[in-house]
Amino acid sequence: MNGINNNIQFKADTAAVPYVMSYNNRYTPPMPDNAMDDMFIMQAMEQQKALKKEKSKENWQKTGVIAQVALAAAFVTMAVTSIIGLKRGGLNGQEISKNVKLVWDDIAKKQDFPKLTDDCVNPKVRDFIQKMKNRGAVKKEVLEYTGMKNPEQCILMYGPSGTGKTFSGQILAKELGAEYTKVQFADVSSPYIGQTSVEIKNVFNQLHETAMKNPEKKYVVSFDEIDALLVPREKCGANNLHLAENRTAFLNGLDLIKDCENLKIIGTTNVNPSSGNLDKASLSRFKNMIEIDLPNTTELKAALKFQLRDLKAVKDHNFFENNTKEIENLVKELKNKKYSQRDVEDIAKKAVDDFGIAINNSSNIKGEKFDIKYLEEAVKSKGMTTGAIGDEVVPAWSKIPEPTQQIPLSAQLQRKTANLWDKIKSFLHIGNK
Repeated sequence: MNGINNNIQFKADTAAVPYVMSYNNRYTPPMPDNAMDDMFIMQAMEQQKALKKEKSKENWQKTGVIAQVALAAAFVTMAVTSIIGLKRGGLNGQEISKNVKLVWDDIAKKQDFPKLTDDCVNPKVRDFIQKMKNRGAVKKEVLEYTGMKNPEQCILMYGPSGTGKTFSGQILAKELGAEYTKVQFADVSSPYIGQTSVEIKNVFNQLHETAMKNPEKKYVVSFDEIDALLVPREKCGANNLHLAENRTAFLNGLDLIKDCENLKIIGTTNVNPSSGNLDKASLSRFKNMIEIDLPNTTELKAALKFQLRDLKAVKDHNFFENNTKEIENLVKELKNKKYSQRDVEDIAKKAVDDFGIAINNSSNIKGEKFDIKYLEEAVKSKGMTTGAIGDEVVPAWSKIPEPTQQIPLSAQLQRKTANLWDKIKSFLHIGNK
């Protein structure tokens, strides 16, 4: 009886006491059916949350891959667009980059060009070029036996204006059997801040590429008014930072091509290296310095003959043979007035023009003789000469205006993208294929 009552009492107590989750009780009552259902629902909800989280993670990963592909495509598009834009010369019609293209002249094949033995060639230049030719003809066995070094790559020619410095560079190219090109500062200068140094770098990149692609050929390049690039370091203050950038770009360019044994650099200037107006570090790269003086009477006479070589009225009527004394007096006057090779060219041109006008209405044009009076009149009207200058020459760099225009940000972005693309191509060796 007592046991039955106890059982009845237990069931009654169990029904009366509500379900409570407890970890402190030694005995846990059975879980009601509705609690079991709640548990299954909670587990299902947790599983759904986990599935959604995993799916969201996968979606983000897919989105990231798509975004990376899209960014890569955008970068390639931007790079191509930038390169095309820069090659076309600017942005919205503005000239940002000149993109100078070097044009080579095969002077060695020209028949009407003066020879090294001609009297119109400066004696100092003639001796120097002859030594260069002799040095180039030395046998390989002799080079190995004597330990002779490679010929100097950079040559500086200085002297008064119009004395034939550029002409001498052309003679060197002809005698060496090399192709020739000329670079003037106006070709690379730009009003945009920092752009001139970029153009200088572009020129040297072309020189390096051309020389390396054609090792069997020889090249000579003349930098006229090179003093525009050789500003002394002490002259570069806060207002001349652009000049320092130009000089640095030029020196870096010389370092770039120093291994191009088939390439010669000629710098021409009116500034004497001893004047202190040329950068010493830059001058140290020019191991050969040649001073080209004003021509003597022999050179002036030869230059006059060279300028009149194509005139039939001169050849057909033996002008020089029939006017020996008059021509001797004329060239003496030219020397006394410090006339240069360029002055002789100007005089000859004016004399020929005057002669042509004078005989234009003649009934017997081929019978007309070229008279010495046309040269004498041209000398009288010449006035100031290019050679009659003082010892103190103002360097070109002191007359270069400071760049004032900022390159548009979009153009800067194009340049940076193009430079980055060039580095990528270089890394992948795309450009060598």
